Amino acid sequence: MRIAVLNNAVPFLRGGAEHLADALVAHLRLRGHKAVSVGIPFRWDSVDAVLESAFACFSMRIPDVDRVIALKFPAYYVPHDDKVLWLLHQFRQAYDLWGTPFGDMPDTPTGRAARDAIRSADTSVLRDLRIYTNSHVTSDRLQKFNGIGSTVLYPPLLEDAHFRCEEYGDFIFYPSRVNGSKRQLMAIEAMAHVRTPVRLVIAGAVEPPPDEHGIRARIERLGVADRVTFLAGFIDEAEKANLFARALGCVYIPYDEDSYGYVTLEAYAARKPVVTARDSGGTSIVVRHGETGFVTDPHPAALAEAFDALYSDRAAAQAMGEAGDALVRGLRISWDHVVATLVA
Repeated sequence: MRIAVLNNAVPFLRGGAEHLADALVAHLRLRGHKAVSVGIPFRWDSVDAVLESAFACFSMRIPDVDRVIALKFPAYYVPHDDKVLWLLHQFRQAYDLWGTPFGDMPDTPTGRAARDAIRSADTSVLRDLRIYTNSHVTSDRLQKFNGIGSTVLYPPLLEDAHFRCEEYGDFIFYPSRVNGSKRQLMAIEAMAHVRTPVRLVIAGAVEPPPDEHGIRARIERLGVADRVTFLAGFIDEAEKANLFARALGCVYIPYDEDSYGYVTLEAYAARKPVVTARDSGGTSIVVRHGETGFVTDPHPAALAEAFDALYSDRAAAQAMGEAGDALVRGLRISWDHVVATLVA
């Protein structure tokens, strides 16, 4: 089968969705399909830019393919006679992030009109599609706002063979794109409350880049520069695997994330426990409090307690990391299942 995988495309910006699209194409090819990744240009720097990007998709066509697998807004607007949606998330600023500190759309007549237009277009386009989602969080949101049902299809890692455990060191690792919704600042603030010599290592590209100065200034202002290492910018898979191998554990505390995030699967592949927050959304699928890590209140002091607990009991940290690895394997999250489902 000739298959096009549709995703958003923003120059020099890569995250979990981009890795997932590449992985899906690779695994489709491994199983005998002709697959290609198609990046749909997307801008969100203004309400007008969002709408222009969205409605441009309606006039696009993907020729010479048997099936389209769309992943995100607005790529799923591109018409095709045989289109399947593996929904990673809609444009959340028009949905659950509306009216929150993480929503960029203004609560003005123009902003409200754009919000309503996006919701209406989503409902119109998606109601006739076969839809899979990356988690129950995404499915619940689609049902709540659009009245559309879907089936959860968990996304696996591209590969996990390079992740390993060498030791349970003295630092908590947070690899992710650095932005407000990922809440790295909360993890940094937690380091002002820890009682043990535990350290924090944050790695990832900063969005937007000028925010890097503010983050470094916060580290200095809190007086935690000797305990926080900030690796601003993209790190390759080998470097990330090396950091996971030596880490004590992982922290991943996004606000109401759609899925469990690749970070949690990577941590468990390295047999490291994960610290997350009660309002982090999809992480609850794989992070079990006291079993595979800690689920804390979204507050720096609560995170600090979890960091200290891991530092103070390395045997427990190891046991939770190994339990996380076993949990993921038990969920049967595999590319065989994903490909078979999406090409059926």
